[in-house]
Amino acid sequence: MEFVELKQLVESNAKSIEALANESSQSLQRFEQRFTVLGNEISDLKDTVFTLAQIASDHEKRLTQLVGYSITGDDRLDLLQRLQKLGRRINQIEGGDRTVD
Repeated sequence: MEFVELKQLVESNAKSIEALANESSQSLQRFEQRFTVLGNEISDLKDTVFTLAQIASDHEKRLTQLVGYSITGDDRLDLLQRLQKLGRRINQIEGGDRTVD
């Protein structure tokens, strides 16, 4: 190979390397942007989940109070037992039986 051919080959390779470097830089920038967006979305989702957990806890407390007030003072019953007892009371009332178990 002659000097001119080697010079052209080196210049061609340099241009290819520069193009690859630019492409890599652009890809890295897009990745960083997506990473930032995903980080923000994850943060928002964490906040939403925390808020929903608080709402669910509040609803559970309200339901427990509602069921607890609907049934005579059986504080030791868990929520499922309270709901079952409430269901029996509703069935008795709907059936015309006014006795409460």
